[in-house]
Amino acid sequence: MIYSFAQWLFFFYIYCFIGWIWETCYVSVLQGKWVNRGFMRGPFLPIYGSGAIIVLIFTLPVRTDAVAVFFIGMISATILEYCTGVVMEKLFHVRYWDYSNQPLNLKGHICVTSSLAWGVFSVVLTLYGHTPLEHFVLGMNRNALEFLVFILTVIISIDMFESVREAMNLKEMLLSLEENNAEFRRIQKHIEVVQAFYGTEIKEKSEVGLKKLSTAIENGKEFYNKYGVHKKRKSVTKEVFISNLERARAVKEETLKRLNDTMEAYAEKIKSGEEKNDSVLQAISESRNIVSKQKHNIFNMKNKEYVRLRALLKRNPHAISKMHEQAFSELMDITQEEAQEEHEREKIEKIG
Repeated sequence: MIYSFAQWLFFFYIYCFIGWIWETCYVSVLQGKWVNRGFMRGPFLPIYGSGAIIVLIFTLPVRTDAVAVFFIGMISATILEYCTGVVMEKLFHVRYWDYSNQPLNLKGHICVTSSLAWGVFSVVLTLYGHTPLEHFVLGMNRNALEFLVFILTVIISIDMFESVREAMNLKEMLLSLEENNAEFRRIQKHIEVVQAFYGTEIKEKSEVGLKKLSTAIENGKEFYNKYGVHKKRKSVTKEVFISNLERARAVKEETLKRLNDTMEAYAEKIKSGEEKNDSVLQAISESRNIVSKQKHNIFNMKNKEYVRLRALLKRNPHAISKMHEQAFSELMDITQEEAQEEHEREKIEKIG
C-alpha cells in the first residue's frame, strides 16, 4: 500500500498519541499517581510515532508473516531507540530514559527487554492494529485530512520548540552548577593554602566555612545514591518546590557569606603582618571575586524558569545525567519529597 505524505504524517501523529497513552498509563501505575509522561508537554511521544513509522515501512511488504515482522520490527525500532537516545544525550546532556539496571543493555540506551517489547509491538501493530486505522485514514476526505494534519503540525511544532527550549535550559543549568562547584573547589584550595601560613587565629572559623562548602558541593551525591534513577521518586507541589528552592538558595548564600568573611579576615591579617605575601593576597582577591559572582548567579535564574524545568523533570521521572551527575542530583534534591524537610532542616542547623 502506498500512502500520501499527509497520510504518513497523520499515522505518525496518531501513533505518537497512542504511545503517550501507553507510556503515561504505565509510568503512572509505577509512580502511584498521574504522570504526564514524555519529552513534550502535550499528549505526544515522538519516539513511539517514529518507531511505528519505521516498523511499518520495513514490515508492510511482509505484514502477514508474524515471525518476520517480529524480528524486522525489533531490529529497526531498537536501532531507532539507540540512535535517538545517543543524540538526545549528546544534545541535552540528559538521558530521558535509562536501561542501565536492565540485563544485557547497551550503555543504558537499549536493552534486550526493550527490544523484545518492540518486537511484540511490531506484530500487534502490523498484523492487527494498523489495519482498522488504515481503513479509517484512507476513507477520510483528502481536504479534511490535509487540514487536520496542518493543524496538528502547527500545534506539535510549537510544543516541540518549547520542549527543546526547556531541555536546553536544563542543560545550561547543569553546566552552570558544574562550573559553580568547580569554582567552589578553587576557593577551597586557596583557603587551604592561606591556612597553612596564616591560619592559627581564624582557622576554626575558616574550617566551619570549608566544612559547609564541602557539604554544599557533595550534598547531592548521597541523595542521588539513595533516591536515584532506580528508586521511586515523589515530586513536591509547586508551592513546596518554590519553598525548597528559596531555602536551598539561602543555604548557599549563607555559605558564600561565611567564606567571604573568612577570606576578608585572612586578607586583613596578612596586610597587618610583618611579611606581606602578594601572591596569597591575589589568590584571596580572586576567590572573593568568585564568591561575588556566585552570589549573583544564585538569583540569576527566575523562579518561573525553575518551575518549567521542574515540569520537564516530572514528565520524565527516570531521567538522569551521566555527564553532570552531581549537578543533576543537586537539582533533583530540590524537587523531591522524601526526607526533604529533614534534609533542609539539617542544612539550616549547620548554618546556625
